[in-house]
Amino acid sequence: MPALPPPPCAYAACLAEVTVVAGAPLPGTGVDADKLPGEVQSLSIGDLARDRPIDVLPNLVGARLASVSLNDEQGSPFQPDFVFRGFEASPVSGVAQGIAVYQDGVRLNESFGDTVNWDLVPLFAVQRFTVQSNNPVFGLNSLGGVVALTMKDGLGFQGADGEVSGGAFGKVSGEEQFGARFGDYGAYLGVGGLRDDGFRYHSQATLRQAYGDLAYDRGRWDWRLSLSGALNDIAAVGPTPVQMLAADPRSVFTFPQATRNGLETIQLRGGYRANAWLSLDASVYYRRFRQSLTDGNTTNVRYCANAPSRLCLEGTGSFPGDALYGSGGAPVPANVLPAGATPGELDFIGTRTDSLGGTAQASLSAPVLGHANSLSVGASIDVGFTAYAAHAELGVLGPDLRVVGVGVTIDQRLSPTAQPPLQEAVSLAARNRYAGLYAIDVLDLTARLSWTLSGRLNVADIRLSDRLGEALNADHGFQRFNPGTGLTYKLTPRLTAYAGYSESNRAPTAAELSCADPSSPCPLGAFLVADPALMQVVSRNIEAGLRGRFGLGAAGTVTWNASIYRTISDNDIMLLATSINGFGYFQNAGAIWRQGVDLRLDYQDPRWAVSASYTYLDASFRDALTVSSNSPAADANGFIRVRPGATPPMTPADRLTLTFDYAATPAWRLGGDLRAQSGQYLAGDPSNQEPKLPGFATLNLRTSYRLGPRVTLFGEIENLFDRRYYTYGAFTQLGELPPSLSLSDPRTYSPAEGRNLSIGARVRSD
Repeated sequence: MPALPPPPCAYAACLAEVTVVAGAPLPGTGVDADKLPGEVQSLSIGDLARDRPIDVLPNLVGARLASVSLNDEQGSPFQPDFVFRGFEASPVSGVAQGIAVYQDGVRLNESFGDTVNWDLVPLFAVQRFTVQSNNPVFGLNSLGGVVALTMKDGLGFQGADGEVSGGAFGKVSGEEQFGARFGDYGAYLGVGGLRDDGFRYHSQATLRQAYGDLAYDRGRWDWRLSLSGALNDIAAVGPTPVQMLAADPRSVFTFPQATRNGLETIQLRGGYRANAWLSLDASVYYRRFRQSLTDGNTTNVRYCANAPSRLCLEGTGSFPGDALYGSGGAPVPANVLPAGATPGELDFIGTRTDSLGGTAQASLSAPVLGHANSLSVGASIDVGFTAYAAHAELGVLGPDLRVVGVGVTIDQRLSPTAQPPLQEAVSLAARNRYAGLYAIDVLDLTARLSWTLSGRLNVADIRLSDRLGEALNADHGFQRFNPGTGLTYKLTPRLTAYAGYSESNRAPTAAELSCADPSSPCPLGAFLVADPALMQVVSRNIEAGLRGRFGLGAAGTVTWNASIYRTISDNDIMLLATSINGFGYFQNAGAIWRQGVDLRLDYQDPRWAVSASYTYLDASFRDALTVSSNSPAADANGFIRVRPGATPPMTPADRLTLTFDYAATPAWRLGGDLRAQSGQYLAGDPSNQEPKLPGFATLNLRTSYRLGPRVTLFGEIENLFDRRYYTYGAFTQLGELPPSLSLSDPRTYSPAEGRNLSIGARVRSD
């Protein structure tokens, strides 16, 4: 077989050579990344996926981005919490969402709770994954940073590319992409699917995704029409008590835990280049998001203490004052359950959101008084209409912790004597309208010194309408102007210093605004009640750093970045548990500081690509707080005291990643990732009185072999040494359990997968 030429670049060099990024929601003319006064990291998904399947976000970006960690609160690799500098973009309702996520200028933070469902993103169709630190131009939720996804089109991707892979735990995945250019027109279509039985019991996942794009680019005009769709079924089993995990790391605590996510998106983008200096861009979109959740749980329902033939809920458990009521308006008799059965509960949640919006942006690249200048100004509006419904069904908790419903809907609002909190059915309509005006200007004061000035006015209006009464009716408005500024200075042609300051905000979501009163807490993630308004969250970020690039030897290249930062967020919103099993509420939590250091070093030559990054994060509460918690350290009323200087939960101080890729021959490549992370306090332990979730280190190895210019075989071993470690931890009230199960430790962990081998093949046709 004739020798094959080496690939044009390997991972580290490809990433380092990225020089132009979107400095605003729409790309416009783009901004030289070296002139932005903050940290910018950009990954080519195609390069990252050269030797591994294109399916799971952690596989592709988890070891490649400094300051990024991925929690697995849901217990599924397809629904990770993306954490950057201590701020999150998570699919979990109730997590404080501090990162704005965009796909070709369309906001992916969902309307109802600002959540980000990563399983709906077709990674095979993503051209570039870019992370920026705090940038006010990107609007709400960019407290800690911004993720911008650039999608493929037929003007840049031609040919056919297919992949199929399989691995441990019944995992099978595949995807196919087609791209073609016909003169000024381009067409792209990608489809993908995945089936995974899951590392843990009852944790199956099925993903179905598709993305298509029609493009036109001629003369001064360019147009893009894109469509995206997904229908995914994920059994996200969540954290499990540590005593059960000690006996079997694949065990789960109460199930089913089932999520179905569906999405259809259509977007039309257009650009007009009026001349060499002025370009106009616009985008309009419509998104249809559907989510249904089924959550099997323990329950506070029990046999009445003074009337075992009846069921009671809350209070002292006495009949008739604490009688359990069903949707029929009558007390529920105990004989709806089999004799001696342990009561359980199935929570059902349905969310239907239709959102639409648009952005218009003008970009001007023209000298100002003889100095190069790039200015972008724009306006955006996003409107979402959500129908939210939830109810709980009484069930039986079996010996295997499966909950089976018995057809009785719990509705305590029908009881004339029940005391708050009331567990009841909810039906809510929400309308949120987010509008913004923004501008960013990059002025070259000298050939070496550039000044960036930016700002955005955010206006948010959230209206709630109760479909079952009037208790949830509310109208909330929030406004804020967020400025940003910074300088970059080229000390040498290959060494740049930068410093910047910026502010951002996020408005409380409809879900948070409807559950903020500790005297009337809500069942977590399931029900809402009418409560006081929350204050919006405001972050102030200052950072400085150095980045550079230099040659080493005849063909080697080194790129590096070192930065320090401090982000102060006021009125952070926390989801707090209560002494009532499964109930919680939202509360502003004063100021939180997140400060740290990011270090990254990449080396590239024709055969080697080596990357190392280290992140230190020092996060702390700045105010004394009294909050509710399920922690064993809570007092008799369920409260803990948080001192100034305490560390917020789930914020590891240290994170280290080492990656390498080696071209052993022109056809054969080897690579690996070492990931290490320090311990972190469990969710629910802001007072830092309980042991930390242990830190971990894990090693992944991979290889690929090109059989020819069109066919590549690849394989990967994740968690080579089969280390047992955990990515998320919290506390739970264990509640009533079957007699065969005895648990006393309230800590619950989400275990990572054990050793996982996968193999696959990719075929490329030009």
